Amino acid sequence: MTTKPTRNVRLDPMTPDEYQPWRAKAMSSYATAQVDEGHWAIETAQKQAWDVMEGLLPLGPATPCQHLWIARDPDTGQRVGALWIAMRTAGIGIEAFIYDIYVEDEFQGGGYGRAIMVAAAAASRALGAKTVALNVHGTNERAFQLYKSLGYGVTNLHMRLGL
Repeated sequence: MTTKPTRNVRLDPMTPDEYQPWRAKAMSSYATAQVDEGHWAIETAQKQAWDVMEGLLPLGPATPCQHLWIARDPDTGQRVGALWIAMRTAGIGIEAFIYDIYVEDEFQGGGYGRAIMVAAAAASRALGAKTVALNVHGTNERAFQLYKSLGYGVTNLHMRLGL
């Protein structure tokens, strides 16, 4: 049995030039997930995703309390993914909320998702967070299993029955 190498990542602040392509990809992915899960109509999904993104990041990477990073392999400097965390007040103090994490397609399954999540927890702690939260789409079993293996617990569960 072969084991995957333990990966690490370096989180570099997202530059304005990196922001636009990331934003387009993040909006498209979010819109697709909302359509797939039956939350939004396909005809309006891109506009709704645009509205959500504009509301949360009106100043792009310069929006206060929003942290956008490019995840890079520390040995090669190659971009392996991205991370978006918002710092917000929660019932018990400051919470880091992961709005977006992704691994570039060519690095999927290579341990970078776990490495980005570990780096996200470290960055959140350094920013003063007491907890880290996220939403995982019900159709994303792979991500759910990763988060569970890292110690994340379910705090809310949204369910639906099609009729």
